[in-house]
Amino acid sequence: MPGSDDPTAAACRYVLVALLQRLDAQHAGLVDDLRSGIAADRAAAIQSGGLAAHVDATFTEAARILQLAKGN
Repeated sequence: MPGSDDPTAAACRYVLVALLQRLDAQHAGLVDDLRSGIAADRAAAIQSGGLAAHVDATFTEAARILQLAKGN
């Protein structure tokens, strides 16, 4: 998966995406709910004074992982 040269991080991302896909298959809408929650948390953090670069990067990566789990 793109985004990391660290094999441990890439393996964790791979397993997490696989788990999210299986959970979403059993609980339809789970990944969409998570995506909405992350977007709301990011907006709230911005509203409360902005985001440090590392926090913004965390939100971005979380959103990317959920996008991978949705298959788009």
